[in-house]
Amino acid sequence: MKPQDTLDFHLRWAWAKLSRFYSAEAERRGIPLSYVFILLHTERTGTPSTKLGPKMGMESTSLSRTLKGMESLGLIERRQDIEDKRSMRVYLTTQGVTARREARDLVVSVNDRLRELMGKEAIDRLLIEMKRLNEILDHPTRLLEGIEFQAEKSPEMPHSES
Repeated sequence: MKPQDTLDFHLRWAWAKLSRFYSAEAERRGIPLSYVFILLHTERTGTPSTKLGPKMGMESTSLSRTLKGMESLGLIERRQDIEDKRSMRVYLTTQGVTARREARDLVVSVNDRLRELMGKEAIDRLLIEMKRLNEILDHPTRLLEGIEFQAEKSPEMPHSES
């Protein structure tokens, strides 16, 4: 099977292009793309910092560095959770709320334009199927049931003489 005939090829290709687009637009507005994701995923009541990383597929060290940068720009503040003193919650500042609004407007505008270009029905079908794909991928063992992997011997690499 050619890579172009696989679902993962097109998902990765489309996400790479969309990510580059959003990244360029975010940078043009003076905010790194990683900040945009945090702005969009931070709830008004604050979000536990431990919940942000998994939502965005970000490792804790990268998340910590990103949060420090956002704090230094005055976009967020971190406060101890009132109910669980061991946990920190991330809150948007007034400046963060403004930046979030701009980021949200960009995402909504891009999605509206994609609906115009692709058609509402196509986008609706795509969203339904992507949700379904995510549900399937939430249970990888079910996905692997019935798939037989054949261990193929790889051809031996010729030894190069230097």
